[in-house]
Amino acid sequence: MFLSVFINCRDSVSRVAAFFRRHASCSLRLAVACLALGASLTPSTALAAARPPVKAPATVRIGETTYTEARAWFTRLGYRESYAAETRTLTFTSAAGKIVFTDGSREARLNGMRIFLGEPALLLKGVMHVSVIDLERFITPILRPEQISPRPLRTIVLDAGHGGTDGGTRNQPLKLDEKVFTLDVAQRLHRLLGEDRWRVLLTRTDDRFISLAERAEFANSAQADLFVSIHFNAVANNPAVRGTETYVLTSQHMRSTSASKSSPDDKIAHPGNRHDAWSAVLGYHMQRELLARLKTEDRGYKRARFAVLRLVDCPAVLVEAGYLSNDDEAARIAEESYRAKIAEALYTAILAYEAALTSAAK
Repeated sequence: MFLSVFINCRDSVSRVAAFFRRHASCSLRLAVACLALGASLTPSTALAAARPPVKAPATVRIGETTYTEARAWFTRLGYRESYAAETRTLTFTSAAGKIVFTDGSREARLNGMRIFLGEPALLLKGVMHVSVIDLERFITPILRPEQISPRPLRTIVLDAGHGGTDGGTRNQPLKLDEKVFTLDVAQRLHRLLGEDRWRVLLTRTDDRFISLAERAEFANSAQADLFVSIHFNAVANNPAVRGTETYVLTSQHMRSTSASKSSPDDKIAHPGNRHDAWSAVLGYHMQRELLARLKTEDRGYKRARFAVLRLVDCPAVLVEAGYLSNDDEAARIAEESYRAKIAEALYTAILAYEAALTSAAK
């Protein structure tokens, strides 16, 4: 066909114009650009350049936060929208799943799981807006991990929380200490991961105190590609609280989940922030697998600036697998079979994370 004809961009402008008069479907602007670049125009470059560029969604500044239209953002990702006026919620669905935003809320639902945004979704002139940082560094990496720059997975560091003089949380009536169970789960996970596919290291292998900075330094010295910190939770004066929550590092310029207002510390970039995108993917799989395996209450996928998350220079996650302050949940945690389920959930999540890495490498 005529598109097999090649145009040498050093030819005269008149010859290029004559070509496009014969074939009006091509763009004259393409010829001018070609002349300026001094390159040859092939059929493939002609078709690619003739397509209009994808327009980035418009943004609006509210205080110190930049927002964009959720509809435009998710349409580009292939999602369909539906709005429920009575609940002021906007739902996006695709073959890959569903995400729901609520006006004025920092809590969203991703495939049925509670996730917490840095800033609330907002209806502005009838259009739902979401912060650009939440979309770029948290939500979109989870939905499209294949678009993230690939990275290796060779060394995994497992961090059993607390130890030694730091017992962590304690269920006094049942005499259960967090430090005992975090080490047990870390060792179980270590056995599941083995040493054939990855190098797997533990920040502690016995009951000893290790500072938070030392845990991060251990991971960084080992050139860790993945850091998993294992914990159990507690809350004072409310023994009814139970469930599972997962944390990744809060992105720079965003509020942590527990923060009611912005802080000057939000502007500080930490070593862990270099890996926000992959940490987001990791944390999603951790929370999803823990909920699926343990059948616990969903306390949410959250962000915080915990020391180990700030200081490690690799994708990292901190899991709170259950509440020792809840007697029923504490009794389950004390069972070996239940702790085995926790380790299995973390193992499955790491496999899912590895699959995401593989998709990005293709």
